[in-house]
Amino acid sequence: MKIFLSIYFGLLISYFSYTQHYPHDHMQYDFIDEKHNELVIFNKKKWSSFLSKIHNQWHYGGDEINIIQFGGSHIQADVWSNRLRDHFQHIVPYNGAARGLYFPFKLMKSNASPYLKTTHNGKWKGFRNSVSYHRSPFGLLGARAELIDSTSLITFYVNKEHCVNCYFDQIDFLVHDSLNNHCIDILTDSIVSIELDTNRQSFILSNLVDSVEVLIERESHEKGKFSLFGLNFTSQLKGITYHSVGVNGASVPSYLRCEYFMDQIDLVNPDLIIFSIGINDAYEPSFISETYFKNYDTLISLIKEQYPDANFLFTTNNDSYYKRKVVNERVVEAKKTMYKLAKKYDGVIWDLFSIMGGMNSIVKWEENGLAKSDKIHFTTKGYKLTGDLFFEAFLKSYKEFLEKNGRI
Repeated sequence: MKIFLSIYFGLLISYFSYTQHYPHDHMQYDFIDEKHNELVIFNKKKWSSFLSKIHNQWHYGGDEINIIQFGGSHIQADVWSNRLRDHFQHIVPYNGAARGLYFPFKLMKSNASPYLKTTHNGKWKGFRNSVSYHRSPFGLLGARAELIDSTSLITFYVNKEHCVNCYFDQIDFLVHDSLNNHCIDILTDSIVSIELDTNRQSFILSNLVDSVEVLIERESHEKGKFSLFGLNFTSQLKGITYHSVGVNGASVPSYLRCEYFMDQIDLVNPDLIIFSIGINDAYEPSFISETYFKNYDTLISLIKEQYPDANFLFTTNNDSYYKRKVVNERVVEAKKTMYKLAKKYDGVIWDLFSIMGGMNSIVKWEENGLAKSDKIHFTTKGYKLTGDLFFEAFLKSYKEFLEKNGRI
C-alpha cells in the first residue's frame, strides 16, 4: 500500500494552483514510526523566520535561500541530499538555483554523485579530512584533489534522467596554485566575465548550460602544486540552493580539520544548516558523548559567530550495527547529545532513529531492501525514502506555520 502525503501536498496544491511537481509517494512500512516524523523545534520564532522565507519564495519567488547539509558517506552518496534538493526546488516551478557546492570524487577514484557527473583524463591524487594520515589543508567540502599531470580535461554534466531543469551559468573553483602557474579554461561556452583570486576563480557564462568542459593546464616547466578543493555551480536564477557536503568516514573532528572551512562558507551564506554528522563519531566503543558535544559545539560556535541568523537542524543517527555483529547502542547517547545542542543553539531535531523504528530497526530496513548488509548504510531506495520522510516532516511544520499566520 502506498501513502501519498495528501494533507500536506493537498495544502500546497490548493495554495499553489500552478504547482507542477510534488515529492514522490512512498511505501508504508509497519516498522516505521510515523508519529515521530515531525520536527522538534526549540525556538519557534526563529524557525518561523526561516519558514517565512521559504513561503515567500514558494509563493512569490525572487529570494535567494541557501540550505547546506553536512555528513559522512550518507551525504557523499548524494541520494538522500539530492532527494531533498529535488523536493525543495521543484515542489513549485521556478525555484531551482543550480546545484551548489560539489566535489568531483571521481578524480580520487571514490564514489560520486549520480546526478552531477564527471569524466576526466590526467592523474589526480586525493585526500580526505576523514583519513588521519592524509595531510591538510582541507576546505569546506572536506576533500582535496592534487593534479599530478601537467594537464587534465574534466567534463561536468547533469544526469538528465534524474535532474529536471538543472542548469548553471556560473562556476566557482576553490583552488590553491602554489606557483600560480596553472590555467583554468572553460572550453564549451563563451565567458562573460572572470574573477581571479588567490584561492578562488569564478567564471560567469553567457547562457545557462547543463554541461561544461574544463581544461586545467600547467603553463610553465615548474611543477608547483595545483589543488582543487571543490566547485560551486550557481546561476542568475534566484531560488533555493541545496548544497550537500559529505565525505566517506567523516566525523565532527574531520570538519574541524578543515582550515579553509570558514573562508569558503561565505560562498553559501547559509539560511539553514542541516547536520547529519555522527554515525562515524558514535561507531567505535570508545565514543564519549561529552567529547562529541564539545566537538560539535566548537564547529557550531564558529559558524554562529559569522552567521548568527542561520538555523541549525540536526538529524539523529540511524540505527546501525557495530562490525555487522552487534547493535550499536551508542546511537542513543549521540541522539541525547544532539538534543542538548539543539536546545543550546535554538535548533531543530529530526529524529531519524525513532522514525525508522528505533533499536534494531535496521534489520527490518535491510529485509525490505532499504538498507545494505553492513547494517549502516541505506540502499538507493532507503535514502530516497529518508528524503521523503524528512520532507514530509518539513511540510508538517510548514503547514502549522501557515495556519498560525493565517496564510491558508
